[in-house]
Amino acid sequence: MIHLTDSGHTHGTIIVAAASTPRYYEFQLSLDAVGAPQGTKLHIERSCDITQNFNGGIKKMVGDWAWFLGDDHAFDPTMLMRLLSHNVDIVVPITSCKSAPWMPCIMHGPEDPNEIWHENLPLYHWDELSGIGLFPLPAGDFIGQAGMLVRKPVLDKIGYPWFKCGQIDKGRLQEDMYFCHEVQKLGYTVYIDQEQVLDHYFTHCITARKVEGKWCPALKGTNNHVMVLPDAKPQARAVPYRMGKGIVKWSDLPSSLEQIANKFDSVNSDCGIITP
Repeated sequence: MIHLTDSGHTHGTIIVAAASTPRYYEFQLSLDAVGAPQGTKLHIERSCDITQNFNGGIKKMVGDWAWFLGDDHAFDPTMLMRLLSHNVDIVVPITSCKSAPWMPCIMHGPEDPNEIWHENLPLYHWDELSGIGLFPLPAGDFIGQAGMLVRKPVLDKIGYPWFKCGQIDKGRLQEDMYFCHEVQKLGYTVYIDQEQVLDHYFTHCITARKVEGKWCPALKGTNNHVMVLPDAKPQARAVPYRMGKGIVKWSDLPSSLEQIANKFDSVNSDCGIITP
C-alpha cells in the first residue's frame, strides 16, 4: 500500500483473509496501489478458517479502524480513503454476486419481523443502489463484510469472537450475515457507499458500470476491458417466488420504478415469468 502523510485521517489496519497466498494477482495489484493514512498496518491471516482469519486480524489490529478484505476482489486506489472520508461507524462498497444474473451481494430481510433469515431472501436490484452518497441499510437486511470499514469502538462493543459461524443456520458459515445482524442489533447503521463497486473475481471478474445513471452488472476481461450487461438486470421475477427454492431470487422493483415494470406487462406467463 501507499502511505499518505497528509491524508487527514487516523491510521488503522487492513485485514486480509487469505489462503496460503492471495488467489488473484488483481487483488495483489490493488493492495500494492491503495492509498492509506500514514501508519496503517497491513495484516494478512492465512488459513482455511475464514472466521478466525478475521478474528485473528482484529486481535492484532492497530489504530482506529479495520478494513476487511478477501483475496478475490480488486478495487480503486482511492477506495479506502473515500470510505474513511464518510466518517461513519460502518461503511461498505457494493459487491456483485459471482453468479448470473450478477445482482448486488445484498439481501432484503424477511417480511416477518420475528424471522432473522430464510433460504429465499431476495437480492437487491441494482436500481435500488444507484443513488448518490450513502445508503443506510435497513435494519434486518444483510450485506457481506467484503470491503467493509468498521471503526474500533464498534468492534470493542461486540467483543471476541467478532465473527461467528452457525449462528443463524447451524449448518452454514454466514459469519458475514451474522456480523451485519449483530451490529444492527447493537444500534449501529451499516451504510453502503452507492458510488463505489468492489470487483469480484471468480472464473472472471464481476463488476458494475453506470448506464444512464443506473448501475448495471458488467464483466471485466483482460487489459481491463469491460462488457456492460444492461439486459442482465431482471425486470421480472421467476416463479415460484418466496414459495419454495427458486433458483433465481430477487426483490420486487421499488414502487418508484413501477413505470419500468409496466413495459413488461405483455410477458407471457406461460414462459415462467410474471411481472412484479
